[in-house]
Amino acid sequence: MKKGIVFLLVAVLSLGLFAENAKSEAIESLNTAKSMIQSGQYIKAQEELDYAQAKLSEILSEDLLKYIPDAPAGFTLEDKTSQSLGQAGAIIGSANAIAATGSYSKDDMNFDLTIAVGGLPGKTAGLMGLASMFGGMTDMKTKTIRIKGYNATLEYDEDEESGTLTIKVGENITVLVTGDNLVDTDAMKTLAEKVDFDALKKAF
Repeated sequence: MKKGIVFLLVAVLSLGLFAENAKSEAIESLNTAKSMIQSGQYIKAQEELDYAQAKLSEILSEDLLKYIPDAPAGFTLEDKTSQSLGQAGAIIGSANAIAATGSYSKDDMNFDLTIAVGGLPGKTAGLMGLASMFGGMTDMKTKTIRIKGYNATLEYDEDEESGTLTIKVGENITVLVTGDNLVDTDAMKTLAEKVDFDALKKAF
């Protein structure tokens, strides 16, 4: 138990140091960009601004982890991670898009809950909903439902015992729950309902 507490404290401190380092780097790049603009070095200034923006995305991706919910009763939260696509995502129209994922289990069932903000990932729900209107893109049974007042697309394959629940939250936010070894879709709904959609929408 003591080892677990120590590990948790180290993890929290590491996240705090990461955020502080990223903030310092962003501020430094902004100051450098200002000096370069004043001296007419516009291309280098743009590079510094891009770097500062990437650092801000990293900070936001860490903040997004706060909205990965605790495990519902009967579930176990196995792990949670966050990432920023940064400028590398520009090729798919997702520059500086961010995402956070929690991995859960319940009995033999496994789930991933992903919150995506910005770019194509954040607009996934709208795209999937449009696809389902025209017959869908898979053999899964598809229907439109609501989770805590938000529109969602639910897909379930009885043969594969797998499913996907996609919830549209605001203009550029998608919450995606995927599950394997599912006997039905109830567990995906239970997990999705743990997300504080209103707070997530207000923050991002």
